[in-house]
Amino acid sequence: MARRRSNRISTFGSQLTAVVSVTLVLLILGILAIAGIAGSTGADMLKSNLGFIVKVERQAPETEINRLKQTMNTAPYVASYVFSSAEEIMAAESEYLGEDITSLIDINPYGAEFDVKVKPEYASVDSIEVISASFSGDSAVETVLTESTIAAAINSTLERVGLMLVIVAVALLVISIVLINNTVHLAVYSRRFVIHTMKLVGATGSFIRKPFVMAGAVNGVISAAIASVLLVGMLAYGSKVDPLLASCFSVELCAVVIAGMAVAGVVICTLASLFATNRYLRANYDDMFMK
Repeated sequence: MARRRSNRISTFGSQLTAVVSVTLVLLILGILAIAGIAGSTGADMLKSNLGFIVKVERQAPETEINRLKQTMNTAPYVASYVFSSAEEIMAAESEYLGEDITSLIDINPYGAEFDVKVKPEYASVDSIEVISASFSGDSAVETVLTESTIAAAINSTLERVGLMLVIVAVALLVISIVLINNTVHLAVYSRRFVIHTMKLVGATGSFIRKPFVMAGAVNGVISAAIASVLLVGMLAYGSKVDPLLASCFSVELCAVVIAGMAVAGVVICTLASLFATNRYLRANYDDMFMK
């Protein structure tokens, strides 16, 4: 009776260890996925602030300015733009200097300008240079000021960070699969004599595998559910601490990450249970005393 009780505790303990281990692994993978999404969204936010400034000729007629506005409104690469007339620029400079410039000079030396922000997919050095070159040849444009240096620095940094995230993700994925496989193997190992006994009474391989594979799938679902709750809690807390964090990911993307965690947990645990069970199905009685 005491030995039977000890076996139950061992089986329960191994199952609990499997659930806790798989939960931690899935949580780490979920955090990495959310970090990748937040990083991608943050990169798009940075790129959305890149663009160029189109300075219009001082003598350009209103019709030419309206034509440029129409170009900005229909161009596929323009995310947004701010138009400032010559008078508005003059007033802004006077406010900045703390003195009315119009009292010092009779002619407004400034021309109208467009502060253009490009879409993230066009926020590269080559794209900005090509776009700005198309405006430079316009007769109504005096000059085009670009942010190519800033764009190059941002793109270079994002490429390095993206490469590091990919390497870390692959490494964690491999480590996760190994850890989950070892943990599930431990759970099956604690019931290896049950497998052997079922073989002795004539149970078929599929009949023996079924409860272990189902238990592995259930463990995967439970682990994914716990990991998802923890991940959502962390995101909710992080959003309260830093509201900017909430803008880096959407509910839809979080749902995709949670679904991915559930699928990964079920698939990896099910396959690990299947392989571990097959190992002990092929083993003889003496092998039962070996790990």
